[in-house]
Amino acid sequence: MTAGYAEMLRASLEDNSTRSAIAFPDEHLSYGDLARRLGGVMRLLEAEGLQRGEVLALYTSDKRALLLADLAAMLMGAISLPLNDRFTEPEMRYYLEDSGAALVLTDDDGRECVETAGEDQPSLRGTINIDQVLAADSAPLSDTEIAPTDPAFILYSSGTTGRPKAVLHCHDNLAAAVTSLRDTWEIGPHDRLLNCLPFYHIHGLSFCAHMMLLSGAEMVVQQMFHPRRTLEALCECTVLFAIPTFYYSWLDHDFFRETAPQLDNVRLFTCGSAPIRPEVLPELEETLGRPITNRYGMTESHVITSLPLGVSSLEGSCGIPLPGIEMRIVDADGNDLPPGEVGRVFIKGPNLFREYRGRPEATTEAFADGWFETGDLGQVNEEGYMLHAGRCQEMIITSGHNVYPPMVEKVLNGLEGVRECAVFGLPHERRGEMVAAAVVTNGERLTEKQVRTWCAERLVDYSVPSRVVFINDLPRNTMGKVLKRELCSDYTGGSHS
Repeated sequence: MTAGYAEMLRASLEDNSTRSAIAFPDEHLSYGDLARRLGGVMRLLEAEGLQRGEVLALYTSDKRALLLADLAAMLMGAISLPLNDRFTEPEMRYYLEDSGAALVLTDDDGRECVETAGEDQPSLRGTINIDQVLAADSAPLSDTEIAPTDPAFILYSSGTTGRPKAVLHCHDNLAAAVTSLRDTWEIGPHDRLLNCLPFYHIHGLSFCAHMMLLSGAEMVVQQMFHPRRTLEALCECTVLFAIPTFYYSWLDHDFFRETAPQLDNVRLFTCGSAPIRPEVLPELEETLGRPITNRYGMTESHVITSLPLGVSSLEGSCGIPLPGIEMRIVDADGNDLPPGEVGRVFIKGPNLFREYRGRPEATTEAFADGWFETGDLGQVNEEGYMLHAGRCQEMIITSGHNVYPPMVEKVLNGLEGVRECAVFGLPHERRGEMVAAAVVTNGERLTEKQVRTWCAERLVDYSVPSRVVFINDLPRNTMGKVLKRELCSDYTGGSHS
């Protein structure tokens, strides 16, 4: 039986005990230090009553506390659920109810939101403050036996349509996904990875942090991206985990070109969430002296394809499937398409999630004939390199964040004067996409400012529509479904501000 993530993590912590593991802004931990810290946090979680198979929600901006709790929960057989600390009370109510979370790790800023959202939630027993995690005494790791098929962590995704679904990753598929990426990118003890991505997203948490801990490498953690400070830190690293907006921001600053010669140690510049725009690649790669390694992944699968090391991005290509992953491009009838033709992307492999927790019908639908339908469109060239061609589903990705239109629409429809609305993505030069809303009023006069203010009070900031248009009727097909592609086409022009 293939080893699971918990087993592999324990082995790595022991084998690399003297190596530097994580450099937080206010604490550096070796692998041995991390093991002892995790042992203490496991004892704390057990004392707070967390049981095997129960969900621990993580709702805090403190990356150190979040990561310690995430790893400790998985090592004791519980299920970690990282959540965006900027989620509002209505959003938190949905996630707590849907996940059945037993406990929530939070901080002083988040406690009131959690307590209000958790009212009348029968599964929720209480909260743990981050100070308890950070102050937990060191202790040996307990010898809890975790089966490879045991659940490890949950992240939310829209799947193909509708409200966010709980994507459950088990220890075996997590291990398969991160070791395949580690080996493809040749991450090892010689590496120092820079991570300024959020830990409530699969990119910063799993692609980077979970993967790194099985490699013997070191991870430098920054709270968030800052053009100058991140660039300065990168001078002392070998690998950067990034999204396109990082690179676009650097191109706006002269100090980027002045500092670039000091990046000689960086052997790998990665890019996810969206490919770098082809028109800026020549300048970027000339300035950095290295190609940008585009990759394609998603919450349900981790990384699916990646450009090989040292290969330029081939006009936006996301590369080839990682070892162990099969991929098909098919037409509307499920027939395989030849190279160069755009179709729906289906994948199969040990990296895939186990289920949409609590939604067996959605799980069955997603895995038709044993293949997972990604909901994305793509094409493969003659050399086998994939180019992403958009998404079948409605989910919007803006600056690396997933935005679920049904949740934004629910908020918009609660505004007095709104008869109906449709939320969709428009292309944006920096963010990849921006959130747009088409609003039909019931005769009352509304302004874009009123709509945005209403949303800003009820939604995380990146979910607030950047553009609001008022129209007489929403375009629909004969079955009454809103034709969002028509809206995207009608309003794409002038959406790059």
